[in-house]
Amino acid sequence: MKPYKIFALLFLGIPTVGFANNSIAKASGISDAILTAVLVGVIVLLLVIAKVLANSIEAIGKPKQEEKDHSTSKKIISLCLLGALSFTAQAAENSTPTTPIFILSNQLFWTLISLILLLAIVIGILFKSLNTLIRIQRGESFEEATERVDLFKSLNLTDNTPIEMEVDIMLDHDYDGIRELDNNLPPWWKYMFYATIVFSFIYVFRYHISGDGQLQIAEYLTEIEAATAKKESMMANATESITEDNVVYLIDAATIEKGAAIFKGNCATCHGQLGEGGAGPNLTDEYWVHGGGIKNVFKSIKYGIPAKGMIAWQSQFNPSQLQKVASYVLSLQGTNPPNAKSPQGPKYIEEEKAEVEQELVATDSTEVASEQ
Repeated sequence: MKPYKIFALLFLGIPTVGFANNSIAKASGISDAILTAVLVGVIVLLLVIAKVLANSIEAIGKPKQEEKDHSTSKKIISLCLLGALSFTAQAAENSTPTTPIFILSNQLFWTLISLILLLAIVIGILFKSLNTLIRIQRGESFEEATERVDLFKSLNLTDNTPIEMEVDIMLDHDYDGIRELDNNLPPWWKYMFYATIVFSFIYVFRYHISGDGQLQIAEYLTEIEAATAKKESMMANATESITEDNVVYLIDAATIEKGAAIFKGNCATCHGQLGEGGAGPNLTDEYWVHGGGIKNVFKSIKYGIPAKGMIAWQSQFNPSQLQKVASYVLSLQGTNPPNAKSPQGPKYIEEEKAEVEQELVATDSTEVASEQ
């Protein structure tokens, strides 16, 4: 379920369920288009309310126009509500599989929610100001009017006991002159505790009853499956990026078998069915005209040797297939087939072996010099 769907479930009280599929972005009872229409309608309604409150504050000293202003405000509110309902109905009508599906992004959703919260705060301030002005008009002082509309007192968020009444809630406990008060828990704390209880019921229903949410193990397995699919996709695409610089020698039977099939169908004409040589050189000995090893063989197959009649096979095979052929060619080393062609080119020594041999020679020279 998308984050804004969960928020709509908790904040707006709209029954929402996760999408059945991505092709039709429609939830049970509400689609993205309808949800957007509802949010826009709420914003329009709040704007109208803010406008009415502002007009009332402005016209508080004009009692004759009060009735007219209220009548006009009612008409504006009615028109806006009808417009919002019409927009919602039109959005629901257009949310069919035959028309492009509107998808509400998280950024747009939270932008609309932020506007709603901002307008709610503005309306609260305007309402408080209007209430204060009305009380002042009735003859109350500014301090009295302000005290009467104190937000914390009106919501009873503190539940403080006056100091002069603390004797009534004093307990009998006496710890070296320190007495204990039987104060009530702060109402705001109790409200938060009640909210956690409500949240727990929603959590249990979503994750343990409806099955809409994933528990940790299920979420972990889902992520593993997604990572495995992503890895397979990357590995599949990686075969297209094989070059003579990063190619490696593959020795598994499946690779050798596929490479042999390609070799016998395309290369055996010049190099023989067993790699013994013909028009082309012998591929089973240690002598190579254009260098041995997987990188040199891969390069020779890929770009060909046009001067000697060997075409560039990169136009007919992909890099993965060229790697398989090169690996099969190297697997022919030392097979000694009958009627093998005489060696051509210098003897090839792999770079790693050559470096080891050079180190051994240098070590022997050092030991001989030290003995002398």
